[in-house]
Amino acid sequence: METRRHPGIWPALLRIARWADAPAVLAGRAVSWLMLPLIAIIIFDALSRKFLRKLPFVIENDLHDYLNSPVFQDAEWHLHTIIFLGALGYAYSRNAHVRLDIFRPRLGARGRMLVELAGGILLLAPFLAIFSYYGWEFFLSAWVSDENSGPSNGIGNRWIIKFFLFLGPVLLFLSGLSMALRLCVRLFGPEELAAAADVDRIADSGFSAFN
Repeated sequence: METRRHPGIWPALLRIARWADAPAVLAGRAVSWLMLPLIAIIIFDALSRKFLRKLPFVIENDLHDYLNSPVFQDAEWHLHTIIFLGALGYAYSRNAHVRLDIFRPRLGARGRMLVELAGGILLLAPFLAIFSYYGWEFFLSAWVSDENSGPSNGIGNRWIIKFFLFLGPVLLFLSGLSMALRLCVRLFGPEELAAAADVDRIADSGFSAFN
């Protein structure tokens, strides 16, 4: 118990945790703004397909191809992918990922934090390392071959969207590293740094970031 009264290396771990978490938070807040153009494109695409393409003016001037452009469909799933992958780390840092563990709610607060720490080290980190490796290969292949959308005339430069297959897992890894460090401080560090670790929401089985 005496060693827990001295901060030692624990404040440094909290600083590293904050630095590691910062890119994921910044990316998550940035990509969240892409929801607005995504919604606008989906609404315009739906209206074009159902109504605008049937207007006499559009038919007479042969404009229906512009209102059913593959660019719209490409833009929809491109933006959706960027938002999803760009926000992975931010969602984890805010404990917003859905949890379906039937055993975790039966544990105490310390038990839940230990499960979170063990899961991050033994499951999340290896999975993200493999995902990032193959995501980078996927991106690099698209970059080298200058992959485009082909005859569909959609959005070209597919390497842009495929880069997020690498970036998303990396951001989640950084967020997971931040969480692991803060959990170590909370579980094994001095009591005076417990609040600064900011992991009490992990120990709360009823917590939801959307409450």
